[in-house]
Amino acid sequence: MKIYHLVLAVALLFGSCKRTEILTRIDANTNTLDTVYTSDHPYNLNVVLFVPSDMVPNPDYERRISETLIYQQNFVKTWMQHWGHGDKTFGLLKNASNRVKIHVVQGNLPTSSYPYEGGESAMWQEITTYFQTHQKSSDHYLILTTVNKFGEQNAPYYGIGTKCYGIDFPDMEIANMSRTDTAGLASSWIGGNTHEMMHGLNLPHNGGLVSQNNLYGTPIITGNGGTFVVAPTYLDAWDCSVLSRGQVFSTTTRSDWYVAANAKITKLNARYDDATQKVIVSGRFSSNKKVDFIGFTNDAKRSAGDGNYDSENWVTTPIGLDSFYTEIAITEFKDRSNLQNDFTISLIHENGYRHWNSYSYQMQNGKPDIQFGDRPEYNKANWSIVAVSSEETQAESGQAVHLIDGDKTTQWVSRWTGANSTHPHFFTIDMGASKPVNRFTFVQRSGGSKPKNIQIQVSTNNSTWQNAGSYVLPDAAGPAYVTLPNSLTFRYFKVTISSATDGTQWAALNEVGTYQD
Repeated sequence: MKIYHLVLAVALLFGSCKRTEILTRIDANTNTLDTVYTSDHPYNLNVVLFVPSDMVPNPDYERRISETLIYQQNFVKTWMQHWGHGDKTFGLLKNASNRVKIHVVQGNLPTSSYPYEGGESAMWQEITTYFQTHQKSSDHYLILTTVNKFGEQNAPYYGIGTKCYGIDFPDMEIANMSRTDTAGLASSWIGGNTHEMMHGLNLPHNGGLVSQNNLYGTPIITGNGGTFVVAPTYLDAWDCSVLSRGQVFSTTTRSDWYVAANAKITKLNARYDDATQKVIVSGRFSSNKKVDFIGFTNDAKRSAGDGNYDSENWVTTPIGLDSFYTEIAITEFKDRSNLQNDFTISLIHENGYRHWNSYSYQMQNGKPDIQFGDRPEYNKANWSIVAVSSEETQAESGQAVHLIDGDKTTQWVSRWTGANSTHPHFFTIDMGASKPVNRFTFVQRSGGSKPKNIQIQVSTNNSTWQNAGSYVLPDAAGPAYVTLPNSLTFRYFKVTISSATDGTQWAALNEVGTYQD
């Protein structure tokens, strides 16, 4: 009989970041120590083998999973080196036999209790309970569910935050991936496991730039990872920049991993240059934490829930402390049909936190019709809220004043606690003095309840109102622009919202502005 004891020793003396965990397997007869796990990283991926009560660990799981993880670790290191990040990769605790530390968690319930849809929470609760008495190595988890027969899988298989879920089948290993029998089919899921693991290491979907796909193959974080090992597969510069600032890639410790920064885009210029056929974007940002990279994402929205699988991503470094500039040829975009495109700017911070702002534009006849970017809006220092139908102040900071605070990350939200509000919603704003206006800017938030059908009324005295028209705002995050039929001079304006883009009964809006062009 063997008794298992876990002893943790983390060596951080004199600036060392080496981590050591000792798993003592004490035989009742010999009382000998046979396994020590070490890593050069202070943070390491927690590898969990979850075994439902009607399953048993698949044969030789320790060797198979270890060899796969080390292959994945080297795959990441190769692309990190390629994009100038040195030999960085994610940390793994290994023993002298090159076996990775695997936490085997015996499930309390059968497989049917942990389905793909809705089973993650029950599984995660049991894993959380396990780690109350076992030392975790980081905030990142790879969770492999044991399935004893290929074809009978229905377990969670996705990434959520810093944890991700995959599958372990019998005979599932890198060496079998080129086979066409059951072992080969089971092993082909290693590509999907790798895709989900990248999610758990902070990566969103990424379809790659056209030129890089032609050079390097298929991004691991698009599709289902099916090309991994068996065909050219890669990580791009955006992927590696995001990964490089992740906790399990670090060789130093810090106490603020992924803590949100007070960050914002403070100035933005965007245009399409037809002569060079490039999208050109520049601007400034502010943050109370160091920004190491500026990431850019373009995604043609074929449907509302397309998951960004085919998005194009690229990255630059800041210019000085607070500026950025990029240009990208539209030939890098895979789909230039007449679709709405979402354009996202990400501030990638040194602590791994990624602050992002999304904007939208329409592709017209193969050319981007870019309308987002700063406009010559009137200063709002003397603006005030005169009236509002409701505002949410209990469950969140949804005050109407956020509409005119100059911060595109704050938002007005109609009341949704207590006595729920419903359409029509409205707000009235005093600009402090009469001004000529022919343009309105409405900054939509990234969440739900975006205004759709609106009516604008204007007044010089807040008592006599003139109808300035009815308009439809797009279901897209970022600024939407309304042009009045004629320039009007007024001091007050009232916006009435009669519907939301997602059909909900509430309203939410980040910012509103006016100007004359």
